Amino acid sequence: MFQKEDDEEIQGKGGSLREPDVVLVSLASAKRARPNFQGDWDECVTQANSTESRRAFRWADILMSGEMIWHYHTLRFRQPTAYGTPLMRPVGTLPTHMNQAPFDISNISDDYESATSGVPNSSLFAPSGSTNHHVPSSIGTGSAEAVSNTPNERKRSAEHLDQDTSTEPTPKRSKKETNRSTNGNILDAVEKSGINGAEMLRCSLGRRHAFAMIVIDATLWIWWFDRQGAIQSTGINFIEDLPRFILLLACFQRFDIADWGFDEQLDPSVPLRHSDTTEPEPQTVEYEVDGKDGKLKVQFVSNLDLLVHEPFNLKGKSTNVFPVDGTQGQPPLVAKLYWPNEDHQHEVQIIQRARKNKKLVNHLPDVYGWRFIDHIGTRRIRDQLGISSNSPCRPRLLLMIISEELLPITALGGDYLVYAWLQCIRAHYLLWEDGIRHLDISLGNLMLRQVGSEDEPEFYGVINDWDLGDDKNKLVESRKDLTKTIMFTSLDLLEPRPLGAEVVQRYSHDLESFAWILIWVFLAVQDGKIIPVPGTETWRTSNSQVSREERSTFLLQPGSYHPHAEWQAQWPVARSLTRWLVARLPPQDPAPQQATLLEEPNFAKGVLRVRKEEVRTKRIIRVEKEKLSSQGKSSIPNTGLDKNQAFNQTQASNQKNCDQDDTPEERKELLRSLWEAVKIVYKFPPPPVPEIEGL
Repeated sequence: MFQKEDDEEIQGKGGSLREPDVVLVSLASAKRARPNFQGDWDECVTQANSTESRRAFRWADILMSGEMIWHYHTLRFRQPTAYGTPLMRPVGTLPTHMNQAPFDISNISDDYESATSGVPNSSLFAPSGSTNHHVPSSIGTGSAEAVSNTPNERKRSAEHLDQDTSTEPTPKRSKKETNRSTNGNILDAVEKSGINGAEMLRCSLGRRHAFAMIVIDATLWIWWFDRQGAIQSTGINFIEDLPRFILLLACFQRFDIADWGFDEQLDPSVPLRHSDTTEPEPQTVEYEVDGKDGKLKVQFVSNLDLLVHEPFNLKGKSTNVFPVDGTQGQPPLVAKLYWPNEDHQHEVQIIQRARKNKKLVNHLPDVYGWRFIDHIGTRRIRDQLGISSNSPCRPRLLLMIISEELLPITALGGDYLVYAWLQCIRAHYLLWEDGIRHLDISLGNLMLRQVGSEDEPEFYGVINDWDLGDDKNKLVESRKDLTKTIMFTSLDLLEPRPLGAEVVQRYSHDLESFAWILIWVFLAVQDGKIIPVPGTETWRTSNSQVSREERSTFLLQPGSYHPHAEWQAQWPVARSLTRWLVARLPPQDPAPQQATLLEEPNFAKGVLRVRKEEVRTKRIIRVEKEKLSSQGKSSIPNTGLDKNQAFNQTQASNQKNCDQDDTPEERKELLRSLWEAVKIVYKFPPPPVPEIEGL
């Protein structure tokens, strides 16, 4: 059932508010939105369609969102005397970016001055209206951050339309002006459809895909959204090609829950929502995965409010993390549900190989089970349409991994956090020497393993999330396929590159990411929450050029930035790291002050033992874990460099004009220099854990 949504906002997670023009819902959802309504289909449509008489829908109710654009005030089409197999009016796809050529409106509507030849069997006239002109800066290709912050006040008004009952000829209009306005609204509708698609994809665990439609006058486009991106159909004129439109509606009418993209196993509340008028309660799910020693059964509640990590985006890994219960005797577990690239190495295999180094097991996640939920994933629809080879993005599979629950590294404060950070750096070096590369070092991927009692907890720094890792020594990668957490990415990797350029991710790049993490913690983390100090809010961007410029400004003027009060004693470490990052520049700051501890930290066998009061509560950790882990992560585009401009290799000093990693000697010297940069500001040297020969 199509429902008008004008002025009725749909609230998503995090308080987001969206306003589709129309939505397609089940009868059960339509009834549920109308308190005490007991009518049938006809009554629900004809007598209870006012938005004033119903509550707002939830995104899980929405089967399809729709955007309507009115180009002409009155429509005139020739209704065929008979319908045949060929399309009466072939219409191409809509533009998705403002840099594309404007859409030719004449392809979809006959203007009055051109609709004079021939006498149609009958003429159809429909009231239409004008739209407000807005051209968004980017459509459907932006980051999760850019999409989630897009305002919804761009609603195109279709109210106060004058009904055209006159038989007089309609005066000619400026086609150029009309086309310009309509094309702006097309881009707006495409962007809104993408945002609504992202909301639908995250409204239910494991939802595979979502649908949207865009209507201009009497022409309809269907959109398919999944974690590989968007697919749009060509246009269908539902007057001149009415049988095709009726067939499309008949198909939609026969769709089941899976056809709409929902996973009934992961979210059993979905069939209840679309068959019963009462609001369904979150359902308990029993799920079987492959374990270390046979099958492993876990239980969880399919409740989005329990997610501890959930980024908002349309395409990408789209990782969800939520607690699960395993068998008796196992530690607290979490499930990681996400969409890795089909051709990427299995994350579990990378972790299992890394854990063969026994002195590093405490610094690595412990995987208890895994399951490929959808082996074909986003490639299925593209294979069926014959467009797999033309897709700009790689296909993705749906995977679940069950692992031990860890704490964010920001659960610690003061010098203890610095020491846990150093443990991660040393473990990372040893893994790199074993040929295992992480390649996405970020704050959200640095965790803690807590052992011991609650009164005297002990902590290990853990490098988590190896879904972008590599142990195949695939050094050279296309720039367009490079996926990173932008705000921690090496400035060298963010340098402009020519189109089609390839880059080498070196050890020095990952090590630089570690430095940026600690600087960001001091400037943004307050009481376990992300509250950036003035001047650093713009660091949280998915635009590689903006990130490079903003962080370069910090390196040139570090004295203009001041940390949160709780990190004041550790700020000399950041100043020393800044000098490490710009080692070729002359020092611009006085010698670093010495950061001192009230007492020498307690280390036993390399374990970081912390007093109970030094650990932030798990309640704060659970509330903030999503925020700490959702920094803008995206593919790094080839922007900022004219394609005809010669590539200056000196722009990227670390690229070395070759396709090789740093040498073992260079890697050790890089780590030694960073180690010294941190150690110099402490009265007591940091613990050398895990052990590295000669360092």
